[in-house]
Amino acid sequence: MARPDAVIVCISQQHLNAARQRELAAAVSAATPLPTRLVRLEGSGPHLGEVLDALAAEGCRTILVQPLGLPFSQSLAAWLPGVLAHWREQRQGPPVRLLLGPDQAVGNEVIAAIVAAAIAAADVAEPIAEQRPSLGKPGWDKPPPFRHHLLVCTGPRCQFRGAPNLKLALAEALTASGLAGACLVATTGCLYPCNQGPLLAAYPRGEWYRLPDREAVARFVAGVVGRNEPVADLIVHRVAALDPIPHIPGEPT
Repeated sequence: MARPDAVIVCISQQHLNAARQRELAAAVSAATPLPTRLVRLEGSGPHLGEVLDALAAEGCRTILVQPLGLPFSQSLAAWLPGVLAHWREQRQGPPVRLLLGPDQAVGNEVIAAIVAAAIAAADVAEPIAEQRPSLGKPGWDKPPPFRHHLLVCTGPRCQFRGAPNLKLALAEALTASGLAGACLVATTGCLYPCNQGPLLAAYPRGEWYRLPDREAVARFVAGVVGRNEPVADLIVHRVAALDPIPHIPGEPT
């Protein structure tokens, strides 16, 4: 089997700050002289297809895609072969061979080694003694006074379709229009329907929007957030009005 001439390490991590991401990318790069990339399958940053495109443009013809997690998400592990095959089918230009590495934590040896190392280093573990007990921040007992709750899907399928760009474009458009204070923007996992991503759900309107580019984002902000009006051609789903809950015989009305 031909050896790879580039490596992509895929992680699944919604909440990862930029400094830690740079540290991980540096560790991946230091592990091999081959060209390497660290890709988040959820969250911000270039999506897997963009990174594959870039490596192929640099002349890489055999690329190893290696999942990394302890353990790696089983749903993403099942999804990766298909999305890699999709990229190959859609690609134009010289053929690129893709290799998908196994979950490195499937065997118990890796977990056992980590636990053994942790026990051996217990003398440098941080004792919980002087820390102030806390289960939340002061003032977090009431919802904030926003008029719109916007849920931006950053699950792997929407991420592959440009969700990181959607999140950034939305933040910029809300700030530029002076409407950022009217919205609580939250990132989520899968919202459905994945095949129409990148998606955003707007509440309390109960509408799902497909916002593929900055022009669509600008129209959404001006219409939905600014005027509280739907932008019909961008809507992919609307929550139906709830029927009354049927009365159960024998229970008080």
